[in-house]
Amino acid sequence: MSAASPLARPEPWDLVAPEYVRELMPVFETFAVDALARTTVAAGTRVLDVAAGPGTLSLLAARAGARVTAVDFAPRMMAALQARASREGLDIEALAGDGMALPLKDARFDAAFSLFGLMFFPDRLRGFRELHRALVPGGRAVVSSWMPMERSPAMNVVYKSFAELMDGGGAPRDGMMPLSDPAACRREMGDAGFTDVEVHELTARVDYASTAAMVDAMVRSSAPVVLARQALGERWPGIHRALEEKVAAVMGDGPQVFLFNAYLTVGTRR
Repeated sequence: MSAASPLARPEPWDLVAPEYVRELMPVFETFAVDALARTTVAAGTRVLDVAAGPGTLSLLAARAGARVTAVDFAPRMMAALQARASREGLDIEALAGDGMALPLKDARFDAAFSLFGLMFFPDRLRGFRELHRALVPGGRAVVSSWMPMERSPAMNVVYKSFAELMDGGGAPRDGMMPLSDPAACRREMGDAGFTDVEVHELTARVDYASTAAMVDAMVRSSAPVVLARQALGERWPGIHRALEEKVAAVMGDGPQVFLFNAYLTVGTRR
């Protein structure tokens, strides 16, 4: 049983949904394209996307002709997915559901994914087992998670600065998030019954014109920060200004490079 995360509830994701779509979907497409390539998704492939969010991977798979089922527990994220699919004329089965108890029959999919979702489940083993159960024999699953923040200097500075302003809250403990160790990635996927488990590293880069632009993007699109922002109410503008000042004191005011470094863990159901 994993320790429960505040991000294991729908509310933070609903709060962040519009800005998440605007700021982060282009970044996450880097990871989705790589994940799809590791399972040879093509026309007719039956694809499951768990904790699908606004449909970053689902839409790419559907454009390739795959038959996609997307599952998420956050209504506003699912609404964004459905709206984008409708605009493009894509047929995606969108289901409200819990990734630890999928409303799906056994052995239905050729490929299954959970990009930056399963990592926050209160019981990750159940999440991995559900992916395993949903796959046909020989089907492959890909689960992504973040590397330790020290591997992403700008991210590390922003979250550490925010944690200091929040008296230790609002950021991952010791810069670590769930599944931020390759050995843990391999072990947890293997414990669920997957074989041939491999962990791959991948980086997505975003360039910002200034520190202010980088901090603004983070405070609008990061679920932990948006959750704290709601709780702070009238105190938030002061925290925002202080955060920008703290980050600039370390990194300067000029252009910034923000690296999103992730693990993609791949396994096969035998």
